[in-house]
Amino acid sequence: MLTQQLFNGLLLGATYCLVALGFNLVVGAMDRLNFALGETAMLSAVLGAVLMDVTGWPFVLAFLASLVIGGVVAVVVYFASFRFVPQQYPTASILSSLGFGLMITALVTKFFGSNQRSVPDVLPNVRLDLGIFEVSGAQLVILGLAVVMTVALYVFLEKTVWGTAIRGVSDDATVTGLLGVPVRRVILLTFALSGVLAGAAGLLTGIAYHTVSPFDGFNTTLTALMIIVIGGLGSVTGGVVAAVAIGVIQTLTVAYLSATLRDLIVFILVGVVLLVRPQGLFGRNAGVLERV
Repeated sequence: MLTQQLFNGLLLGATYCLVALGFNLVVGAMDRLNFALGETAMLSAVLGAVLMDVTGWPFVLAFLASLVIGGVVAVVVYFASFRFVPQQYPTASILSSLGFGLMITALVTKFFGSNQRSVPDVLPNVRLDLGIFEVSGAQLVILGLAVVMTVALYVFLEKTVWGTAIRGVSDDATVTGLLGVPVRRVILLTFALSGVLAGAAGLLTGIAYHTVSPFDGFNTTLTALMIIVIGGLGSVTGGVVAAVAIGVIQTLTVAYLSATLRDLIVFILVGVVLLVRPQGLFGRNAGVLERV
């Protein structure tokens, strides 16, 4: 029983990880938080569920569509809430992204309704019994895609020219720009990548719970915010570790204590981290820390 719950927590943490990595990419590039990222994940999940349930698209095509939708929405958020906001008004872009997220929620409820939408199962006939725990086909897909996308992001950031540019902008955008790197394009790419990760997380979470709600966006944003506070703003490693830890903690709390304590324990953990190590377990001191 314990091993099964630990695996379920790992699975939940894997979906959290993707959104948190998207948050950290934006924070690293601009020292600002994109509060519309949760709604980006929700919109991708809703449209992906519609494509699978209504139009009969296979999961692979619906998943790819969710990635594209997430990337496009994130780029729109960038131009609407970040691109033309002066650097001396950092709070304005944060509040603007929050408002953009609320607008996405309103549009989804208007066109698709406010009820939860079912998400078709993936590989329903596949089930592996590993002795200490069981794994369904959907869980294999979720964990496999989450791991592949996390590793692909790491390789992209460490081994490619554009990944090096993103890390350079994260360290010092001014100096990087003086070296000839197109900072604006790098930031645009960063937002697109964050949206792709959010789109993947949205549909994979919907598959895990078999439903998606138009009001999931705020909860996703809140969870990702707690992850980056614990793991450290701008830290990819911290985001992965914190996401898995929160997923396991929430799963074990529901299984052995009470579902009502699920978020309370995580909030307490966030408070302890802020008191003991305000920059997060793997974080660095950055301008955004003072604003948070």
